[in-house]
Amino acid sequence: MNDLGETRGEIKTGKKIAIVVGIDKYDDEDIPQLEGAEHDAKELFELLTSEAGGFVNEEKNLLINKQARQRDILDRISEVFRQDEEFDIALFYFSGHGFVDKKEDLYLSTCDVKKRDPYVGGIKVNDLRNQIYSSENKRNAIMVLDCCYSGVATEGTRGDGSETIKDLIPVLDRNIGNIKDKNYGTGKFTISSSANDQVSYEKKECTHPGDNKEPHTHGEFTYYLLEGIRGGAEDKTTGEITLLSLQQYINQKLVEKKRQNSYINISEGSNLNAITIALSLEKFGSYITSLADTIETYFPEGDSSFPVFRKIRQGTVKLKEMKSKKPDDLKILTFSDLLESKLKKYKEEVIAWCTRLPDDVQIQIESTTDTDSVALFRDSVTKLDLESVITIGAKISPVLNVIEMEVKNNISYANDRDPNLRNFLQQLAPAYKLYKSMIGTMS
Repeated sequence: MNDLGETRGEIKTGKKIAIVVGIDKYDDEDIPQLEGAEHDAKELFELLTSEAGGFVNEEKNLLINKQARQRDILDRISEVFRQDEEFDIALFYFSGHGFVDKKEDLYLSTCDVKKRDPYVGGIKVNDLRNQIYSSENKRNAIMVLDCCYSGVATEGTRGDGSETIKDLIPVLDRNIGNIKDKNYGTGKFTISSSANDQVSYEKKECTHPGDNKEPHTHGEFTYYLLEGIRGGAEDKTTGEITLLSLQQYINQKLVEKKRQNSYINISEGSNLNAITIALSLEKFGSYITSLADTIETYFPEGDSSFPVFRKIRQGTVKLKEMKSKKPDDLKILTFSDLLESKLKKYKEEVIAWCTRLPDDVQIQIESTTDTDSVALFRDSVTKLDLESVITIGAKISPVLNVIEMEVKNNISYANDRDPNLRNFLQQLAPAYKLYKSMIGTMS
């Protein structure tokens, strides 16, 4: 695992903000105190706002114990999710008690919640979900809930905190998962612990590799959330920690304990793997460097020779990856100009070679390939640009691989009886057959 506090230059993946809430101590004496929620919130906020996490570091968005009254939490939710400011990711995290009332409505327990009626002081999860999911100018809106839910005392019970929910999944489905008739759009997610008693899923004596903190308590769900962000859920090549890899890591660890699973709700058409929560800086930095090094290796400074199309195409793939992973990298513009110039040179020389072919040689090529190949191929090359070179280039490449050596060596044919032409046609015919199969029937 990598220390997410390590510094290796500024790395950004979009503007991100998080509201993080952790409540151990409650005003209502009937609510059992917790031990791990404060640790959960503080450590998560620290990781998210580190350089590797990249979330906005505003202390007002970390709400602990008495700072986490209903009005305090709603104030933060209003400022982040009800305003127009744009964010790539806006995340709400809660660690603490949850209650299910006799109507099977789910509530997050704020510091000032009333246990006998969580409507007083609590935050109804369905309302919270609707608010977060319907927020505007938030490309991805996410709820992460680590709550041990219990039933609220009803008439005829002792109200001592012993009423547990036997099967929480239907309750979660009702309060979180009922979005089929909603038009929230893509990028809306909830990941929650599915624990259904009050304290049994707190993990005692927790430590973290490379951390000097004394052993302490965490919610078990959040412990694995933290370990995933610290590196357990990272892509071993890129160092990216996506929402998908994080959810899978948490669930794997919880299943191993055989006590609970993570519960997940996703809006229609959303892609968990497209959302980067954090980065392993060392691994990510090395990955971006390797992309840049590959492009530079393909096209050394000062090299004016005829460029190889395979390298242009692969370089463009690497550039696209850089734009996706680190859009503010200063080398992107330089590489774009470099690849543009190489593609321009390649197109000019290939098209010129095609144009110089004698008419009778063109007829021979068309006869061998059973198509108006020279003109059609030349038109395809003319249309190539850096936007299309990856897809169109893949289709043209069978023919390019054959023609490339002719262009590079400036091979010309005197006429259709040139003895060198036969060898060229023997290579071109099967390449063109493959080309045709890739682009479909040509008129």
